[in-house]
Amino acid sequence: MTGLGIFLNILLFLVVLSIVICIHELGHFIFAKKAGILCHEFSFGMGPKIWSRKKGETTFSIRAIPFGGFVAMAGEEVEADLVKVGQKVRLGFDPDGQVKRIVLNPNNPAYHDFLEVTIESVDLKGEDGSALFINEYTVKRDAFYVFDKKVYQIAPHDRVFGSKTKWQRFLVSFAGPMMNFVLAFFVFMLMFMIGGVADEKSTTISEVSTGSPAAGIVLAGDKIISINGVSVLSWAIDDDTPSVRTELAKYDNAEPFILVVERNGVQVTLDPIYPQYFFIGFNFASLPGSEDLLVDVDKEDEDITELRTNDKIISIDGVTFQNWNELIAFQKSYTEGSTDEEPTVLIYERDGVQYEYSFMAYGEDVLTSQNLDLFASRIGISGSSKFSFFGSIKGALSSFASSSVSIYKTLGLLFSSNQVGVGDLSGFIGIYTITSQAASQGFLTLLNWIGFLSVNLGIINLLPIPALDGGRIVFIGYEAITKKKPNQKFENALHTIVFFLLIALLIFITYNDILRLFGLN
Repeated sequence: MTGLGIFLNILLFLVVLSIVICIHELGHFIFAKKAGILCHEFSFGMGPKIWSRKKGETTFSIRAIPFGGFVAMAGEEVEADLVKVGQKVRLGFDPDGQVKRIVLNPNNPAYHDFLEVTIESVDLKGEDGSALFINEYTVKRDAFYVFDKKVYQIAPHDRVFGSKTKWQRFLVSFAGPMMNFVLAFFVFMLMFMIGGVADEKSTTISEVSTGSPAAGIVLAGDKIISINGVSVLSWAIDDDTPSVRTELAKYDNAEPFILVVERNGVQVTLDPIYPQYFFIGFNFASLPGSEDLLVDVDKEDEDITELRTNDKIISIDGVTFQNWNELIAFQKSYTEGSTDEEPTVLIYERDGVQYEYSFMAYGEDVLTSQNLDLFASRIGISGSSKFSFFGSIKGALSSFASSSVSIYKTLGLLFSSNQVGVGDLSGFIGIYTITSQAASQGFLTLLNWIGFLSVNLGIINLLPIPALDGGRIVFIGYEAITKKKPNQKFENALHTIVFFLLIALLIFITYNDILRLFGLN
């Protein structure tokens, strides 16, 4: 890939990540403002600020590390009292004689004209709704602390997160994931509105994949009349009527598919199409007139496997194969995949010499969690589509549900499967890689990935883990059940500790991403 290509992929990655994260934080921000919570800052990114602008009482900023983001709400952290009895400060007043600025460093020469006082009594919280004051001076509820290099608005009790009702706090916490779900739905809907929804009643072929078994035999626009002598009247209708999908699923005897199509008004019997099979992570090429089980390895997979295209498979886990029927029969009993103690062992032949290749093959439970089949047959044709507004809504809901189920299954495998662990998770580098791959496959594939990523972020944030939105919701639920608030210092300390643990986990995941990127893992 050229330098320009890498730059554009990085830019696209940042744009995609910015959209998904900013929508999440925007949800928190909107509902916090609606609840009357003081929001000090709305930030995209972490680390030092590279740009900021204040609008109203909130500073909007972009930070140097373009990963993550946050809304700094008053009361999310236990704020230490910045002014105490016996402390000297300088006070700046508005035209009505109320304190507007509290200068914490009385020796700051920029504020020598402000009134210097020693604090004898102070209340800047006003928990009972009373006026705020320092000594005999009334303090405005939107006054500012003045540091040497910044100002910081004070947060009376009625402006902090913890002072709001349980329902308001729940909505603020849930709003981030909710906005991710809303974004995902509309992205999926846009994808279907642009690409259309499947026309299940039509047997017309819209696309033939390049390099697929059907390429050069089937043409886009062909209307399928029959498959292996069975008439088909639809692409996929859920009844007992033969369809393109049901007939192409009949690969138990490893026979080629013979299609009769209507092309330019004339019925044509096409040459036999020998399907491509997918099993335990590899493509197997079924060649005309050959019983040999030959591997078909994609270029991008050559860094992670010893196998190469046209290698002949002799056996898998000690079971030998003479033909395709034996492989198809074998796959029906192969559901567990590898274990930590017993990897899958594959014997293959290349140029008359046999070699052994051991690898960790995923079982059916892992593959189905990623919407993949343990064993699949394909010839590389796609049905036609049509525009349908309500069909787009239905398709968006279906994609949303499918993405959600896939994510929950994957999370479940972390605890139930010995084939999936924390080391298999992907972080920002993994997201960059997938974003680049999705973009290379077209705009619709990219939209599908953005929708899936947004659902992923929403669900992950709802996990009942401190420092995540779900963790805050758990504490709110505890309060609703016990009728008493949890200790604020304990809750915030727990959020902080787990936050740093999650950062450590992210570093570990990123390290593994780098190893995978360079083929070292």
